[in-house]
Amino acid sequence: MRKEPYSYVRRNRLQWGLTQRELAKLLGLSSSGAVSRIEHSKRRPSTVTLIACSVVFGLVTPDLFPILHAEIEEAVLGTAKELYERLEAKNDKQSELKRKLLKNILARAIKHHNQKSV
Repeated sequence: MRKEPYSYVRRNRLQWGLTQRELAKLLGLSSSGAVSRIEHSKRRPSTVTLIACSVVFGLVTPDLFPILHAEIEEAVLGTAKELYERLEAKNDKQSELKRKLLKNILARAIKHHNQKSV
């Protein structure tokens, strides 16, 4: 895993005065060690943990896990681009519908990137 923490869970936990044990209980995790591993980027959070963190701190996933979000977004965008390119030559309804979705994915990513750059 990465050296720098990819989450702001620790910062938010400390801001609200929670112990790792208390946060683990709120997130439905088995131990404070699980929270520590997430805070230090030694463990990727499960989907349930991502959602639970959002509920606990009232933040969206990109605000809690920006680097992890960026890594996943980059992978999805790369795959979306490849799929779009494979579908370009096809003119059937299903391919057109898929291309429309893929264009929307890529447009949202460009808009998000441009907003971050401002």
